[in-house]
Amino acid sequence: MSAFSRRRLLGAGGVTVALPFLESLLPRAARAQASTPPRRVIWVFTANGDQESRRFSTKSETGFVLDEFLAPYQAQRADMLFVEGVDKYHYRLPAGQRADGHQQGGSALAPWKSGSGSFPIGGQTGQTIGYVMGPSIDRVIGERVQAENPNVRFTHFNFRVGDRSNNIWNQHSHRGPVGTQNPIPPETDPFAAYTRIFSSVDPAAREAALRRLRMRQSALDVVKAELAELGPKLSADDKRRLDQHTESVREIERSLSGMAAQVPQCTTFATGTTFDVYLHDRWWDVGRVFAKISAMAFACDLTRSINYNWSGNTSDRVYRELSFTDGHHTISHDSSATAFTRIRQIIRLLHQRTVDGLYTELKAIPEGNGTTVYDNTLVMHWSELAQGDTHGNSNNLVMFGGGAKRLFRTGRYVSLASQQRKSFSDLLVYCFHYMGWPEVTSFGDPLLSQGGLPPGLV
Repeated sequence: MSAFSRRRLLGAGGVTVALPFLESLLPRAARAQASTPPRRVIWVFTANGDQESRRFSTKSETGFVLDEFLAPYQAQRADMLFVEGVDKYHYRLPAGQRADGHQQGGSALAPWKSGSGSFPIGGQTGQTIGYVMGPSIDRVIGERVQAENPNVRFTHFNFRVGDRSNNIWNQHSHRGPVGTQNPIPPETDPFAAYTRIFSSVDPAAREAALRRLRMRQSALDVVKAELAELGPKLSADDKRRLDQHTESVREIERSLSGMAAQVPQCTTFATGTTFDVYLHDRWWDVGRVFAKISAMAFACDLTRSINYNWSGNTSDRVYRELSFTDGHHTISHDSSATAFTRIRQIIRLLHQRTVDGLYTELKAIPEGNGTTVYDNTLVMHWSELAQGDTHGNSNNLVMFGGGAKRLFRTGRYVSLASQQRKSFSDLLVYCFHYMGWPEVTSFGDPLLSQGGLPPGLV
């Protein structure tokens, strides 16, 4: 054993392995308890409602069967909570402060009265309406996160797949404050969004952190070898004391191993060759890049709140991959059996792309404690309408996925249809609770609330 190591490991009265020396091998974060990955929320929007009667072929709390257009979530059902019978209560708003189903429904993440403006209600001539008079939940949660965590660079992200126009039919995010109209235009070009968001990310930072950990592991290996060499030379009493120190070394070694898994996965990534992001036939390619941006932005802790929209309200995208020639919104207002067959195909496709894109990207990034970004992200699925042909908004389907099991009892179907408390705006309160703010008891205009959380979910 070297003289240097003996000075470190031996004291005048016997074996006194210098634990402060050993602990210095660890970075500061490892000397404390392993950090818990932050929680995030992402709201995923699909347009024009669905077909209420075909969501589930069997309805029971745990024995429910997903029907055709929800089938893409079968592999995730144990992590999900399916909530039916949710009412947006827009009919409670006074005339002149209420837009039509698509317009008001699309503002549901900002559950406030509509203000004055120049948009025809329902697209018809006559009375006009404006944007809602208050902030959306993605913005409010983002502001709360930044207030408590100033190092989180961005309040929230607002992404939309589709055209670049902005109006009352496709604005889902709002800045507020209450009593003002401040719609937030979404980012629609994922390549421009990537450049803006990741301009400050250093792709070498992760490798540098891993290199530091490898160096500390090498130093610890030297200490372990010297301890093993010293053992046979000691008395029984000194051997017992050495064993105690050896166990401490093992704990440090375990911490070092865990730290390697906890080094943030944050890095840049290749977005692929650019293309015209406003071509209808490239919508899935756009959505896939936005999914990658969302997952890595969470992993880098650049934001903890994302508003992710497959389109705006009244989307009339033509899904040529399904051999359709009519647009989505046009089909949604046809009550024929043929139209509903097509609606189910469209909604299934959108949900499948959500699983293939967003869910896959969230699951692909590991975090500390054996979790992934998916496990630490609440995904809330919603639409502006319950069903398109009726403009119905009293039987909305809301689905929670990702990290939902950290708040809800998942793997379940719950109907709120017969409950007194079934407000969409009250359901949003659970997002605050997931993020660690149980003191929040309401969100939005009191006319859209029922003064209490929907029951039976947590």
